[in-house]
Amino acid sequence: MIFLIYRKMFSVLTALFLKGETLYIYISTLDLIVLSLHIFFLPALKSSASFHEQRRSLERARTEDYLKRKIRSRPERSELVRMHILEETSAEPSLQAKQLLLKRARLADDLNDKISQRPGPMELIHKNILPVHSSLKQAIIGTKLKQEARYSIHTTVKFSPQFAV
Repeated sequence: MIFLIYRKMFSVLTALFLKGETLYIYISTLDLIVLSLHIFFLPALKSSASFHEQRRSLERARTEDYLKRKIRSRPERSELVRMHILEETSAEPSLQAKQLLLKRARLADDLNDKISQRPGPMELIHKNILPVHSSLKQAIIGTKLKQEARYSIHTTVKFSPQFAV
């Protein structure tokens, strides 16, 4: 519902105020609700069509006045950047979407690198970061020592040249 209201409001803004310039506007949720009541309120058809047309034109004029007031009192671009509504960028508007996609892709790559380098649960147990019961910890350490001993035996065995790979 809010999306439809926003779409209708944007089409009204486009028709009324966009004449080749970029329009930055910040409207609160309450303002959107009030605006939606003005845009979507349609009375029952018990009266004449001219009455409804006049009422619709008055509502449109009221909405137009409301939007003009909001646009006159809209914050400056620097204020919107400070409030993190807009991003500060030096790229042209046509390239800003590509810049945002590139920034997100770079962030995803960095996060994947950090996730791949994080320690596993066994390492966290050995460093006493991940708490476990002491008997379980001794069993884990004992199992690891046995595995290390088996690995060291297999790595010290030397094959004769005829069996070498």
